[in-house]
Amino acid sequence: MAERKSKTQVAVIGGGPGGYAAAFMAADLGLEVTLINPETNPGGVCLYRGCIPSKALLHVAKLIGEAEEAKEWGVTFGSPKIDIKKLRSWKNDVVEKLTSGLGQLSKQRKITYLKATAAFKDNQTLEVDYVDGAKEPLHFEHAILATGSRPSTVPALDIGSDRVLDSTSALELKSIPKTMLVIGGGYIGLEMATVYARLGAKVTVVEMTPSLLPGVDSDLVSVLAKQMENQVEEILLKTIVQEMKEQKNGIKVTMETKDGDTSN
Repeated sequence: MAERKSKTQVAVIGGGPGGYAAAFMAADLGLEVTLINPETNPGGVCLYRGCIPSKALLHVAKLIGEAEEAKEWGVTFGSPKIDIKKLRSWKNDVVEKLTSGLGQLSKQRKITYLKATAAFKDNQTLEVDYVDGAKEPLHFEHAILATGSRPSTVPALDIGSDRVLDSTSALELKSIPKTMLVIGGGYIGLEMATVYARLGAKVTVVEMTPSLLPGVDSDLVSVLAKQMENQVEEILLKTIVQEMKEQKNGIKVTMETKDGDTSN
C-alpha cells in the first residue's frame, strides 16, 4: 500500500528540481515535509523527460561526431552501428540511477513521499489523488507549488499523428526515421535535431525568426549555426509551417517564407 499522510507542516507539490530542492531545504531546517509527485522517485521534468535524458543522448551524438571529425587528424573509423534498443535502455538506466538517488536522499531526510497528484480544497487542505486511485485530504501549515511544465503544442499543427513528436516523445527514442522536420530552432529543437541527425536521420530545421536560438547573443549563435549546417540537411529561417497532413509514407508539410512563397 502506498504511503499515506493526513497532515504535515510543509506540503510540496511537484518533485522536480524546484520541488525536491525546497523539500530538502525545509527538512534540513527541521520541518516535517511531505513531497507529492506521481513518479516513483523525485526528479520532475528535468530528470525524467528533459535535461538528463537529452544530455545522455547528446553525449552519444558528440561521440559519433568526434569519430567523424577524427578523419581530419588521420584517424578513420567505420560507420557506427546503432542498436536503438540498447541505446534507449542505457538512457533509461541513467535516468533511473539519478532519480533513485533522489529517492534515497528523501528517505534520509525523513521526507514523506506521496506518489500522487494534488489539488487545493481550501487554504489549508489538499485533496491528494494517489496513483492507486485513492483520494484523501492532507492538511498543511505551508504549501509550496513546484508543478513544473509540459510540452506546448501548436493547435493548428496538432493532427493527432504518432509521427508528430513533442519534446517528451522524441526523447523516448522509439525509432530513427529516415527524414525528420524539426519545427523550432530553439535549444530543445536543436538538441533533438543534433541527436537524430547523428543517429542517421536526415534532419531539416525550420525557424520562423531570422536566427536560430532567438534571443541568444548573435556571436554565440553564429558559431553554433556553422556546426548545425554541417550536421543537418537544411536550416530554413524566416519560415512558418502553415499546415501538416498525414499521408501513407509520412507527413506532408506546407511552409511559407517571409516573402510569401509556399513550399511542400
